[in-house]
Amino acid sequence: MAADALGGFLRLGFMIGGCGLVMTFVQPRESPQFVLSVCSAALGLVLVVGTIVVMRRLKSDDQP
Repeated sequence: MAADALGGFLRLGFMIGGCGLVMTFVQPRESPQFVLSVCSAALGLVLVVGTIVVMRRLKSDDQP
């Protein structure tokens, strides 16, 4: 997998997760928008963690 693609996934994860996290503070707790904001923050976190794991795995496979 190309490093550019992994960098794109990492930036996308930060954007989705960051926006979702910010929106959780703006939305009322009993609204469906709050649930959607929490889900998008979790999705962004999973995307960032998954990308970091793949990057480290690819770097360790390159080492002799």
